[in-house]
Amino acid sequence: MILYHGTSLHYGSKIIGDPVNNVDVTKGGGELGQGFYLGNNIVLAHTLAIGKFGKNGRVLRFSIKDEHLVQLEAKAILKRKDVYEQWQKLFRERALKTFRYNVDYVVGPFAVIDFAEQYKFESFKSEAILNQANAELV
Repeated sequence: MILYHGTSLHYGSKIIGDPVNNVDVTKGGGELGQGFYLGNNIVLAHTLAIGKFGKNGRVLRFSIKDEHLVQLEAKAILKRKDVYEQWQKLFRERALKTFRYNVDYVVGPFAVIDFAEQYKFESFKSEAILNQANAELV
């Protein structure tokens, strides 16, 4: 599976630095809480990176082996409404950087974006798989 992460040149270089990838699932936070977020749409990742970091915005492409991904415990959120409600609840509770579902990763739509899916990797098991994946700046 190919997934994308919008970031800056500085952070992107740290994430894919030698000797291995340096994904850290404890640093990020977003609509679904604490974790490392990837998406299935390169255009969205690029647009978000440029919006946040300007000319220093970059996209990381992760190529994750299917046989590794299916070893992980997943939670699917199927409805945008459910993501939106969870996001608003976490925002009110100031838990966007701390909340976890206690699975390896969560997949679902974005709360307010119609054309992409987000994948939140939150466990150390999923972190290890991302750190083994082929990742590169594009």
